[in-house]
Amino acid sequence: MPQNINVLRGSCVTIPCSFDVESRFEDNLDDTCKAYWSDSPLFSSRNAKLKPTKEMTGDLKKKDCTTTFNNADFLQSTKYYFRLECNNALKYIFSQAGVDISFIDVPPSPTLTPSTLEVKEGTSVSLTCSAPAPCWSHPPALTWSPNLGQSQETLQENQDKTKVKTSVMNFTASHLHHGNKISCTAVYQKQDGSPDVTAETSLTPDISSGTWGIKMPQNINVMSGTCVTIPCFFDVASNHKINLDDTCKAYWSDSLPFNSENAKLKPTKDMTGDLTKKDCTTTFNNASLLQSTKYYFRLECDNALKYTFSQTGVNISSIDDPPSLTLTPSTLEVKEGTSVSLTCSAPAPCWSHPPALTWSPNLGQSQETLQEHQDKTKVKTSVLSFTASHLHHGNKISCTAVYQKQDGSPDVTAETSLTPDISSGTWGIKMPQNINVMSGTCVTIPCFFDVASNHKINLDDTCKAYWSDSLPFNSGNAKLKPTKDMTGDLTKKDCTTTFNNASLLQRSKYYFRLECDNALKYTFTQAGVDISFIDPPSPTLIPSPLEVKEGASVSLTCSAPAPAPCWSHPPALTWSPNLGQSQETLQENQDKTKVRTSVMNFTASHLHHGNKISCTAVYQKQDGSPDVTAETSLTPDISSEFIFSLLK
Repeated sequence: MPQNINVLRGSCVTIPCSFDVESRFEDNLDDTCKAYWSDSPLFSSRNAKLKPTKEMTGDLKKKDCTTTFNNADFLQSTKYYFRLECNNALKYIFSQAGVDISFIDVPPSPTLTPSTLEVKEGTSVSLTCSAPAPCWSHPPALTWSPNLGQSQETLQENQDKTKVKTSVMNFTASHLHHGNKISCTAVYQKQDGSPDVTAETSLTPDISSGTWGIKMPQNINVMSGTCVTIPCFFDVASNHKINLDDTCKAYWSDSLPFNSENAKLKPTKDMTGDLTKKDCTTTFNNASLLQSTKYYFRLECDNALKYTFSQTGVNISSIDDPPSLTLTPSTLEVKEGTSVSLTCSAPAPCWSHPPALTWSPNLGQSQETLQEHQDKTKVKTSVLSFTASHLHHGNKISCTAVYQKQDGSPDVTAETSLTPDISSGTWGIKMPQNINVMSGTCVTIPCFFDVASNHKINLDDTCKAYWSDSLPFNSGNAKLKPTKDMTGDLTKKDCTTTFNNASLLQRSKYYFRLECDNALKYTFTQAGVDISFIDPPSPTLIPSPLEVKEGASVSLTCSAPAPAPCWSHPPALTWSPNLGQSQETLQENQDKTKVRTSVMNFTASHLHHGNKISCTAVYQKQDGSPDVTAETSLTPDISSEFIFSLLK
């Protein structure tokens, strides 16, 4: 048997084992023979630690004592010995040798053969990936990324009878493979119900074409003030390969021809990849050095190797706004209890400063990676995993990317979102418990519902919404009968309703009823919304108070609660005095009500000290009566040497 076996915790394990007996005992090998294992060389069938059944062992009559334990938790990290007992004179402990069992939490990395790949373009390549298979009945699954050709899997046996899973991938080497990582991943299945575990190994091939050539993206979008990485790999003529040494330097320019003297950009060694390995990837820490134009690469070494790669260049485009994010899947319609994985992807034009990704709300564990595209550009991804709940239904899930500027200017953000449709299969409704309304304004009641599974097919264009402050009710005695343009899409279980004149409502609790021209007619009595009439409340200022030093960058946020939460007529916010740029958004609370916010950015000056800064919210009435306003303010305390000298 092997001297040592590494066992993945929670998985099964096979101990390869064969034995021999003295010739006088050969006839005693029969169907009565049983196998036993213990961590002591002195034991019998009575005190054996492990008593495997016949289906767990090999054919003992053929001297095969190979044993599989489907749950390795029965074992300990120690040395085990084998005992054979038959219902005759044959009873023997094989104390000559034992097997050392060691438990590991992380599987070993697979092995790649060859471990490095340096070939000419057009060469036929065979890559072999090998991963230990401690459990023969559940060997690891092997996958290649990218899958460059046909692959063939086998379960092979080592000299010590342990086994290994191998996958051989055959392909023809191309310049397109040069510098692109090739990885092999082994997935080990657990038998105790815990998640599968993976191990990976990889290599980066060096594919030589024997001629001059370069590979880089055709286009790169760069945000002003950020850094940028240009992925770049080149090849040289065969007779110049020997000239690739530590004297080589990289140059970039937007005009042809050029050399080291008139190059526009001369990056240092720490800004470029390893030129001796034909890696011309270059990072510019301040993209303001670049212009919106096409750039070409030149290589110069202190020998005969001097060459401008004019075959292709990279188009640099300067953008003010961050690039768009991608959500996968882009829509989410699942049943309650379903395991969900959402992937957010954001371009990472600067590898050393990729964007930071955040989820709102954070519904579960998230895992971030920096992934590489075929053209060597990179993307930051975050995978959020959670279990779908009816509490998530209709609540926006958003992913935000924050891009850090390298020139000291404020960070910039980009966002993408989806609104999940989570079906519980039972009747239910979700709306705010309370809504404050100003007389004469419009009002929106956020509302989402669910129906029993057998009624989902009945959600069609004939469905109508009704509201009343008394129970029971139906379409005949409903107090409020909104038209289709006043409600959300009822076929998508959105009962959000806008009343353009809140005077139609009373100070009371309202319930929702759904009626369709079929069997679907239901009053959602599980929850109602309390409508209250109030005067406009004051907006909120953050931070308050404001006490900073002169020259500090200040962001003031004014938030106006929507006492008349009419999404089509949110309050208008104004600053006095207007000290800088301001940006307005309409944000959503957890209960689906909304709030208008305005963020004003400025640099603190001694001229602002003691001068009131106010934010005014103007609410428009829909009944023709005058608009109403609400105001909040603060008096900033700006400390500076100028003010200190006046006080002296």
